[in-house]
This record gives sequence, structure tokens and C-alpha cells, in this order.
Amino acid sequence: MAEQDNRYRERLLESGLKVTRQRLALLAAISQSETPLTAEELFMRLRRDFATLSLSTVYRALDTLCEKKMVSRSVLMDGGRAMFEIAPETHGHNLICTVCHKIVPIQGCPLRDYEDSLARSTGYVISGHKLEVYGVCPQCQSKSHAV
Repeated sequence: MAEQDNRYRERLLESGLKVTRQRLALLAAISQSETPLTAEELFMRLRRDFATLSLSTVYRALDTLCEKKMVSRSVLMDGGRAMFEIAPETHGHNLICTVCHKIVPIQGCPLRDYEDSLARSTGYVISGHKLEVYGVCPQCQSKSHAV
């Protein structure tokens, strides 16, 4: 845990952000979870240790960490709930279960050629992209058949 805290401290400093106990705790809570978490779930986990923490503070911190590419936001199709996880070190895309919210990284990038073509045809300077594919994972499929 101390090694992980040091890694997060370094990333915060490299990103030009102040290292705070709340930011470190937020990053630790996200990284310790096996599934992505909502801002509300993170708030509930952290408020025991931070009595003055507010939900709006959690949202602002998550926005900042997303801007600095330390945390990744996925918006679910079930009403637009945002889920947060530690951002991967390398470019990638995700397959997201709409039942349990499990996120599986997709290997490779199927959009590189399309991105180049799009830039040529539109004149845009493309700064990035994100692909999220939604479905029901095998575990949730088998649970629904068992009912």
C-alpha cells in the first residue's frame, strides 16, 4: 500500500496537482475495488475517514483526476451513470457489462485507421478517442439462465 501511495504521489506531482490525503484516499479506494465505482460509492467509502468530505468535493476531485488521465470515466447506458476506475497506463478501450458493470480491456485499437481517415476527411486535428462496447458478460448470462 505504501508503494502504491508513493506511485500516486509521484503521478499527482507530475500532473501538477497538490498531494492531499483525500486525493490519495480516492485513488486508493478506486484501485482497491474489483469493479468501477460511482462517485456516490466512493463518497460512502471515504466519508468515514474524512468527516468534512462532501459529494461535490468527490465529483470535483474525480473531474480533475480524469482531466489528468489518472482516472478513467465510463458512462453507462442505463441512465448515464458514470463509473470510475484507475486509468490504464496505455491507450485502450473497454467492454462493459451492463449488469455487473465489470470492465474488460479490449486488446488493440480498431480505430487508429479510422481516426486518420476522419482527420483527413474533416480537417480536424484529432486529439483522442474512447471506445466502450456494452453487453452482458458470461457470468451474468449464466446467472440469468439459472433463475
